[in-house]
Amino acid sequence: MARLHLGIAGVGIGALQILPDLRRIADKVEIAALADLRHDNMEYFAAQYGKAIPMYDEVAPMCADRKVDAVWVATPNRFHAEHVIAAADRGKHVICEKPMAVTLAQCEAMVQAIERNGVKYVQGHSKVYDAPIQKMGEILAAGEKNELGRVIHIETWNWNDWMIRSLLADEVETRLGTGVVFRQGPHQIDTVRYLGGGVVRSVKAIAGRWHPPFPNGEGNYTALLEFENGVAATLVFDGYGYFDSTELTWGIGEAGKLHRNSESIIGRERPPGPISTDEKYARVRAGNPYGYGRGGGWIADAPQRQPFYGLTIVSCERGVMRQSQDGIYIYGEQGRREVTLPPSIGRASELLELYQAIEDDRPTAMDARWGMATTEVCLAILESTQQRAEIRLSHQSASPLELRSRNSTPQIAN
Repeated sequence: MARLHLGIAGVGIGALQILPDLRRIADKVEIAALADLRHDNMEYFAAQYGKAIPMYDEVAPMCADRKVDAVWVATPNRFHAEHVIAAADRGKHVICEKPMAVTLAQCEAMVQAIERNGVKYVQGHSKVYDAPIQKMGEILAAGEKNELGRVIHIETWNWNDWMIRSLLADEVETRLGTGVVFRQGPHQIDTVRYLGGGVVRSVKAIAGRWHPPFPNGEGNYTALLEFENGVAATLVFDGYGYFDSTELTWGIGEAGKLHRNSESIIGRERPPGPISTDEKYARVRAGNPYGYGRGGGWIADAPQRQPFYGLTIVSCERGVMRQSQDGIYIYGEQGRREVTLPPSIGRASELLELYQAIEDDRPTAMDARWGMATTEVCLAILESTQQRAEIRLSHQSASPLELRSRNSTPQIAN
């Protein structure tokens, strides 16, 4: 297949995050158009990309551009449904940032649009694409034939500084589909669903709002997921910035880069409240794309290691797996051994997944129904918190690992 021509809907921090990964696969994916309300954002992106790119004030006209094959939706969460449907109804394939949407009704409408128009959908920004998670999945997919046997339970934990970064008011507003349950929850939920079988039976959770500058959105949660196959998973996220999980992962975080000081968030000045949109994007254009200052920062020239979104531990019948700096550790009857892996390729994985699915005319592994199922878990965490009760689920889908074992879907492109 010739290069995939990608339109980007929403040219903010997320769009800048994928630029280095786009350069890795420039022979397969090319940016063909941008859509955003802020022309200065688009101009900054085009300058960083290194070429002129057609720009639109609205998403729908960009979706109608015949030179665009697929649309990467990175607009605010509450607009995902509108923009995914606009793309699908114009015959464009879609990658959508997490979360898929902010209500199940929106998710169902998106699924219908994707399936009605026969286009491909990839649920984007998923930690399932990280090489260590893929390797754990490969081992589990072998079932009883693997040395560890079946998965029993999964733990995934992350402490970071998310709530004390420089945030807009609507970035921590549950009614708008933000706060950490929507913004960070899909990372952990995707991981445990992928490794645990996919179909979550019920959720019992407690989420909290313990950061006074942002009283309308969650900054932490603890959730117990029970799967239909009997697997259990515990998810813990704390974004208040008093402790950083990189202390437990050799100082390595999401990007697979070493932190200058994994304790640098401790005692750091805490912003008094939200910042303005103008200030946020001025920081983006000034070369600080995240709009917040991690004390010390990442060491740019440090060796590339495997990414850590906190720490994930997978317990099986005859052993345990977890991430290592360069792959995974397997703990079994003969002790511990390390399986080293090629470096993860970051956000390029989801773009390659879409590219390969189009070229091979096959379903995507992380499709629209997968995205809806993960969103249902996010909503269940919030509902369980409100009701102080276990919430049963009804919109779940099987893990690609389960489908792979039945030979109905290929392995995720990587």
